[in-house]
Amino acid sequence: MAESWKDIVEQKRNALKESIPSQWLDANLKDDMIKKGFLNTSDYLDTILPKNEIAITGKTIMELSLLIGKGQLSAYDVTYAFCHRAMLAHQILNCCSEIFVKEALMKAKELDLEFQKNGKTVGILHGIPVSLKDQVDLKGIPSSIGYVSLANVKMKENALLADKLIELGAILFVKTCVPMAMMAPETESNLYPYTYSAANINLSSGGSSGGEGSLIAAGGARIGFGTDIGGSIRIPATYNGLFAMKPSIGRVSYLRVSNSYEAQESIPSVIGPLGKTLEEIEFIMKAVVETKCWLHDPKVLPIEWKENVKFDKDTIKIGVWRDSGNVEPLPPIKRVLNQVSKLLKGDAKLEVVEVEWPEHRRLINALMAVFGADAGKEIIDECAKSSEPIHELLGYLVNSGDLKAPLTINEWWDLCQEVYLIKQSYLKFWDDNQLDAVLAPVMTSPSTKPHSAVCLEYTGVCNLCDSVGVVLPLGTVDATIDVLEERPVRSELEAAIRKQYIPQDFDKMPVCLQVICRKTEEEKCLAISKMILETVKNT
Repeated sequence: MAESWKDIVEQKRNALKESIPSQWLDANLKDDMIKKGFLNTSDYLDTILPKNEIAITGKTIMELSLLIGKGQLSAYDVTYAFCHRAMLAHQILNCCSEIFVKEALMKAKELDLEFQKNGKTVGILHGIPVSLKDQVDLKGIPSSIGYVSLANVKMKENALLADKLIELGAILFVKTCVPMAMMAPETESNLYPYTYSAANINLSSGGSSGGEGSLIAAGGARIGFGTDIGGSIRIPATYNGLFAMKPSIGRVSYLRVSNSYEAQESIPSVIGPLGKTLEEIEFIMKAVVETKCWLHDPKVLPIEWKENVKFDKDTIKIGVWRDSGNVEPLPPIKRVLNQVSKLLKGDAKLEVVEVEWPEHRRLINALMAVFGADAGKEIIDECAKSSEPIHELLGYLVNSGDLKAPLTINEWWDLCQEVYLIKQSYLKFWDDNQLDAVLAPVMTSPSTKPHSAVCLEYTGVCNLCDSVGVVLPLGTVDATIDVLEERPVRSELEAAIRKQYIPQDFDKMPVCLQVICRKTEEEKCLAISKMILETVKNT
């Protein structure tokens, strides 16, 4: 009798549990957390973990690198602390898809022996645990990308990014959960259960890099890599209160990273970091770019990392984009954007203006047309291999809308031309307004309840136009003041999002905004993000 897809799922979940060291297994963790009144997983873990481990996981990767380099911390102790915390976080949040902490601890011991022998570290990330989204290939480990059919298919080679991280001394110890096909703003599949926000156990971690978001926010890693084709780095960062960067195409290698729509080049996915601080985002981006992946991956741009970005004018011009025109952000997002923009207007180094993207509805329509160009055929075919059902989160791509068959080649060429024309329009917009950056919402809500309505109209600009986006946590929800005002709604989606918003459900959740810069302006975007953070902190 043929093995059913449900049998494969059961075996996979059991194997995942068995990969957790037995001394770290605790079936009562989540119940204990809820019983004690905690919503934030990191806060709860700080009450049950040893103080020495909390001290380690509370340090930045720069601090850890320095201490390891001085011999004041061992790679093993650092790796042990993060592995322990990550395994507890996973049992609460369902954030890991592959666990190999035993191998990670062995690797840490090897690095310690090498340090003792040579008196120096192997690289700038020596002994630093780094988490990876499920799709980043590692030899001998599956990249299931949310499909039952791929649950046990082991990869033959490492992704180039993984190889470079290892060369720098990083310890790879987990891969993290994604939704089916990595094409949803929540993280759940038939293979793995729902992944929750580390900031609030009742809310979504976002997607598709939701496992990364919740693991890092819980303190199970300081830094990790996700991918973004429509917001998949920035949404989990927002829903978990993290810093993150969606870089431009080709700034970080995608070689041997498993993907949906692998050869889709019109609006391709990009890979970038999520982390606990902006400085750690910059540190890891610089470290990775300096490995010169363009020598091995023809899609990587041969652009050296630019230190100490200098501006050729006295003031930095920042546009503030507040509303997509179809779905207004909810009160906490509006309030924080208002507060931050007012503070920026008081900074003599900054010029702040209100902006509206050109033809935004046209951009969103083109983006969704690219995502649905095959009418869901790839998803349908992959699910058919195991007979698993198509997950409900993918309903918007499969058997929905007007497209009942894949586009013809001529229709695809026409769509690619439409994308190119929109890019030209947005480039002209940047030039005409002489903007250095745009400050905008990431999402309309700080998070959502599982399986709720979601608006993706604020993330797609960066993807279609290949812009850089940096996520900054800049406030928190205050349920006493972040209440809805009665007004007419402009769309069904806006009505649905307003209806599901109950302020108390989101109280104290982080509120994030994004800083958007032009293509390949990663360093500039980080520099402006620092200015914004400093302005907010100093007032």
